[in-house]
Amino acid sequence: MIRKATTVVGALLLGMAGAGLSHAEVVTKSAGEFSIKLEQELAQDSAAVYRGLASLPAWWNPVHSYSGSAENLSMELRAGGCFCERWDEASVEHLRVIYVVPGREVRLSGGLGPLQSMPVNGLMQWRIVSLGEKSLLTWEYRVWGSNANNLHVIAEPVNSVLKEQFGALRDYLEG
Repeated sequence: MIRKATTVVGALLLGMAGAGLSHAEVVTKSAGEFSIKLEQELAQDSAAVYRGLASLPAWWNPVHSYSGSAENLSMELRAGGCFCERWDEASVEHLRVIYVVPGREVRLSGGLGPLQSMPVNGLMQWRIVSLGEKSLLTWEYRVWGSNANNLHVIAEPVNSVLKEQFGALRDYLEG
């Protein structure tokens, strides 16, 4: 299990860039915080994008999991819901769902990957704007803590992983 967790940390730090995003960047970064914003117009309406977010195991890259299997991931889109991973007798809460408006917005709290073992706070937001038969999805992740965390070092690798996951979500939605 420790070996798999080390693999997750390594994969997060190496990350891969997703293709085709209209907007993806580290907006701010310093020793004590970073903010990432990814945005793209999608061919699906807001209800379909929301359903896609809820289908987390279908689009999350298993390389970025502790168990190595996306099938072990789940997310219940309701306040208090858990973006969790369970396998064998082990489990991890990746993020906690704190706000949901179906078809419009989901907010999650917590640290992904190696951020979970650091004294930081994190806020992830998925905002969906209806454009008729299409939609605009904005994915933001803000992390903050003490300057001793040197978060500026991990900002770009986290951005790379989120771009990869955003691309996987887009590919999943496109079928």
